[in-house]
Amino acid sequence: MFVFFLQELDKRNESYGYRAIRKSHPETSLKLNDSFILTTDLDGAEIDPEMLKLRNENPNFFEVFIDNPDKKFKLQLTKENERQPVWTRTIRKNEYQSTVHSQGEHFVDKHRCDLIERVSNINTILDNLLTEGVISQEDYDTMSVIPTTQEKMRKLYRGPLKAAGHDGKDVFFKILEEKESYLVADLKRKGS
Repeated sequence: MFVFFLQELDKRNESYGYRAIRKSHPETSLKLNDSFILTTDLDGAEIDPEMLKLRNENPNFFEVFIDNPDKKFKLQLTKENERQPVWTRTIRKNEYQSTVHSQGEHFVDKHRCDLIERVSNINTILDNLLTEGVISQEDYDTMSVIPTTQEKMRKLYRGPLKAAGHDGKDVFFKILEEKESYLVADLKRKGS
C-alpha cells in the first residue's frame, strides 16, 4: 500500500513538473510524535512545512522548492529543540537536473509549439548544440541559412532532435534553461 501511495504521489508531482529525489533513511530510528525541522544550506530555498510531526498515519513529507538551483546543496533533518542533525544528505546537481520529463513526455516535446513560436536566441542555441554534439556540422550549416527562427526550430525538431532521443533533448533543455530562462520558467508555470 505504501509503495502504491509513493508511486501515485510521484505521478501527480511529475505532472506538475516536480520530482521526488529519494535518499537513504537516518541511521538511527526516529520516534513517533517527535517533531522535526528540515533545513538547507542553499539561499532562497522554500521548505514546507516548517516543522513536521512524525505520525504513523499517512506518510510524512517535506516539500523542498528551489528555483533553478545551480550547484549541489545539503539537507539536514534536526529534531525540534536539538542542535545535532539526525540526518544529513547532499543533493547533487545531476540528481535534480533530469526533471524535464513529465509523465513520459519530454518537456521539449510537450512544449514544442510554444518553443517554435517563442524561442528568440536560436543561433546561440544552435552553436551550443553543435558544441555538445547534438547536431552535426552539416545540420548546423543547413539550419544557419534558414531565414526565420521558427523554420530553424521546426528543422531542429524534425531532424537532429528526433534522432538524438531523450539524451539530446536533455541537452537541448539544459541549453534552453540557460539561454531562454524566462521562457522555460513561463512554460513550467503554465503547466509542465
